[in-house]
Amino acid sequence: MKSENAGQAAGAVLKVERAGKRYALARRAETGSHDFWALKDVSFEVVRGKVLGIIGRNGAGKTTLLNAIAGVLPLTEGEIKVSGRVLGLFNLGVGFQDELTGRENVFLNGTILGASREELENKFNAILDFSELGEFINMPMGTYSQGMRLRLAFSIIANLDFEVLLMDEVLAVGDALFQSKCFERLMDFKRAGKTLVLTTQSMEMIERLCDEVHLLDHGKLVFSGDPAAAASQYRALLNSEQFYVGSVKEENPLVENTKKWTDDISEWGKKLGTRETVIRSVGLYNRWGFRTSAVKSGQFLKIRVVFDVRNAIKEPHFGIAIFRSDGVYCYGPNTMFDRQLIREMKPGKGWFELQYGRFDLAPGDYKISVAIWDKKESLAYDYHNGCYDVKVSGSQGPEKELLNISGRINSRPCRGGRMVPLPEVLKDPTAPAEHDSEIGIASVRCKDALGNPQNTFRTNDAMHLGFELEGVTGPRKRDVDLWVGLFRDDGVYCQSFMEDLENKRYHELFFRTLPLLPGGYKIAVGAWDRRAQKFLFFRKDAVSFRMVFNKEDHGTVYLKHAWKWELAR
Repeated sequence: MKSENAGQAAGAVLKVERAGKRYALARRAETGSHDFWALKDVSFEVVRGKVLGIIGRNGAGKTTLLNAIAGVLPLTEGEIKVSGRVLGLFNLGVGFQDELTGRENVFLNGTILGASREELENKFNAILDFSELGEFINMPMGTYSQGMRLRLAFSIIANLDFEVLLMDEVLAVGDALFQSKCFERLMDFKRAGKTLVLTTQSMEMIERLCDEVHLLDHGKLVFSGDPAAAASQYRALLNSEQFYVGSVKEENPLVENTKKWTDDISEWGKKLGTRETVIRSVGLYNRWGFRTSAVKSGQFLKIRVVFDVRNAIKEPHFGIAIFRSDGVYCYGPNTMFDRQLIREMKPGKGWFELQYGRFDLAPGDYKISVAIWDKKESLAYDYHNGCYDVKVSGSQGPEKELLNISGRINSRPCRGGRMVPLPEVLKDPTAPAEHDSEIGIASVRCKDALGNPQNTFRTNDAMHLGFELEGVTGPRKRDVDLWVGLFRDDGVYCQSFMEDLENKRYHELFFRTLPLLPGGYKIAVGAWDRRAQKFLFFRKDAVSFRMVFNKEDHGTVYLKHAWKWELAR
């Protein structure tokens, strides 16, 4: 049985006492009747303003319990007492009719949820604004996409009055921007003293949103307590009934491919997040501590982010990503990748900084994204996507290089090849390769620091590239340079290096540390005639190699960095 508006003790808005729900299964001659208890002897209280999570395997009794709290399903035994109005999000959009307009469905769905006509009329504009449907509200529901239906359904619930909100597996609503908006509204409910009870299979969401978690198994309450402890118990329960256990994974396996995508620049300038924390300001500072919007390539740069924490959160992480103006991902470290644990952030003001000793990106214009994420990076607390600019100064050539890392050819620092335009064969594979019969390349080899042949290197290891050329003698060759180009396997032009041929047959390019992130790379080699201003020969795929790393950094180049932060105490 269920009692509405019952007085509760010591702030408890929901009290479940020895709740049980029994179903009588079909009688069989050979076995007789058999009763199935979907819930058995479940008791707990929820204090006003708290978020309670209910987890368990499929069939554990989670939905049965929520339906009983909502008053939809009568109990066989026990009692549930609730102070105030209860709303349930079980199947978003239940009762929507395709032949009715979105406006008409607001009133139909709201009535099913128990709202009065007057309440729905008063809240209609707020519902429409939250859904962002605009003029579509007057279109038939049958013309809506599934995402639009979910938007409207959640918007109705999000704007009605209640004391207890029940949510059954409906935490993911629409696209990422709208999901963030929904989570922010849920946190607004919590701050306003509303009580939330939710079920989900996402342990990340359970640990992030809940104050307390109950674990159900076979209809019984088997654990109650801290969200992280409850999630651990749930995983142990799942593992205890696995039929196959695979081999133990390597504790720190090497990362062989890094995310190097080109960012969608149309999304830059957008801010999203659930707003448990709010980023207030982002500043760039030079080596003397002065605020700036530009940095010289290879120089010091500090990025400082100031934020407010509105609700205590556990195990967040900070992230800053750098993109070139055309969207190429340069580097994206975060405190999680760097294994720096932030156990908890309490309400109040805080800041974090990322310092680069050498900002080794080539001259050009770049965008910065900053974010404060949850532990599993499922939804950001606050994420400013490409909202900040930084200009890297220095000499630029005719082609758009990405990096400015240092190397040595024949034991001396080599010149950058920025003044040399790339040959047409790199831009158009059908174009003929330039080649002078008097000069060519015999071989190119990758070697480790000891000179042993190798084609796989770890990020920041030393690397040698040996070039054996032919036909390089004679006075005319004194005006010819060896040109070496480094490319990502998706065609992104990383950097080039140049040195006089000096009538030498063998040349060696040496990187004391090669700070490339995991993935495949290719070396192109050419001979550049300074007088004729053309390549005498060019080979675009002279040699390939791979980089691996024991960290999951994103981007192309590893930039040495350090984190600092200060949190409210």
